[in-house]
Amino acid sequence: MRVGWTLGPASTGQPGFSRGLYPVSAREQNELVRVVATRIERDGTMQRRMVDTARCSDGPQWEDLAARALAVPPPYRPVPGTPVYHVGLDHGTVVLVAEDDLCGPLLDLVTAVLAMGEAV
Repeated sequence: MRVGWTLGPASTGQPGFSRGLYPVSAREQNELVRVVATRIERDGTMQRRMVDTARCSDGPQWEDLAARALAVPPPYRPVPGTPVYHVGLDHGTVVLVAEDDLCGPLLDLVTAVLAMGEAV
């Protein structure tokens, strides 16, 4: 049986993280999501892209990557002069991350969305 992810209750106030993602069985998973990634440069220039998993034939892979990437977000520690990223799902899950802390599945997700997503 395929395992998906669903949003849990609001977080306990950790910066850059509004909700948790918790595993559920495929029978409990009932909707697809939009993943939005935004890169904000030091001069305020923004690059924003979106992937709507309902329109993708590989939607489940996007959902799995998003769930892994946003399950345990890194702390928000911006460094002056370097880009920051805003990654969110249409359900309200949001992660803010400085470029220096972008790694693992979150780096994979941001890179893929910014490279292959539709302009927003």
